[in-house]
Amino acid sequence: PSQYCIVQSRSAYIQHHMMMASSLLIFVCSLCCLCWTASCLSFPNHIFHVSLPCRETPATTSSRHVYYSTPIARRHCRSLLPLLMTAPPGGGRQPEALISEAEDLLARAKKIRESIANEKLEGGEQQQSQDVEEDSSNSLTSVSVETPVAADDDENEANPLPSVGYRLYIDIGREDGTWMDPRWGASGKRIEFTIDVDFSNAGESSLASEEVSARMVKDNFGGKSSPIYIVDSSPNARLRGGFDKMGCSGGAYRIDYGQGGRATVRFHLLVDGTPESGSTYGDIWVPKGCLYFSIPCFANNVKNLSSKESPVTVRQIGWHTGWRREESRIVGTFRAVPIDDAKRRDGY
Repeated sequence: PSQYCIVQSRSAYIQHHMMMASSLLIFVCSLCCLCWTASCLSFPNHIFHVSLPCRETPATTSSRHVYYSTPIARRHCRSLLPLLMTAPPGGGRQPEALISEAEDLLARAKKIRESIANEKLEGGEQQQSQDVEEDSSNSLTSVSVETPVAADDDENEANPLPSVGYRLYIDIGREDGTWMDPRWGASGKRIEFTIDVDFSNAGESSLASEEVSARMVKDNFGGKSSPIYIVDSSPNARLRGGFDKMGCSGGAYRIDYGQGGRATVRFHLLVDGTPESGSTYGDIWVPKGCLYFSIPCFANNVKNLSSKESPVTVRQIGWHTGWRREESRIVGTFRAVPIDDAKRRDGY
């Protein structure tokens, strides 16, 4: 135990001295670093110092003093000193000469600026004269072309543009949320048929009569709409693949313009309907009168009808809006397919 204590005391003594030595070494290193940093910061002040002459004192009486303390500083100063001594400020000229030279340069700049402005004015006058000559020549050519354009307009009026044809695939049956009588189509049966229609597109010559226009639904309050044009249809609708038929006598259409380039085509067709009782369709029938259709279109033109399903409605008297009046009731859906595509697909 005594030897163990002696060893412990010696190790503690050695460890204590080593810590003191390391602390002293760290202190010395830190002091050296501080001295080196201070010498680096003050080094530029000992390398090079030049006192240049002021503007108030003449250049000939100015003093230049160069101080250097190391061989490197002396070498750099020897290389820079001839440049400093041979290049006095202002090139050795008096301030009055420099001021007069600056005034001369300013006057020359003003003359150049005025000459550029005059050139721009002259160029603008020449451009205006050229534009006047071109306008006069264009007016002469437009006068010479007026006659054939008028003739083309007369030909277009005599030969109206062809109508746009579609085949409507109509599916009549009870839809969710409809206001139709609860007994109508309660069994889930449906009636499918097709009608070929033509949307007239010949301007004023294809406007619908007042009697046909009066059947259109006036529901675009505050919006813009096109005039009401004629919709021609096939004399009969094809039911059950052509084994049954239903009379149809056409109608009218208009385009309602919405915001953001959106537009909707609304039209109606006058149909004879199917019997309400005693028919093989069960508790479903096509109401007699007008069937109303609405479908989105693109570019505000009936040539670009949407290919998606759209609603079919009828107008009947009811109380669903809060008072007794004529209201719209959904009776089915339809799709519009261009007539050429439909004929290729159906074979008729």
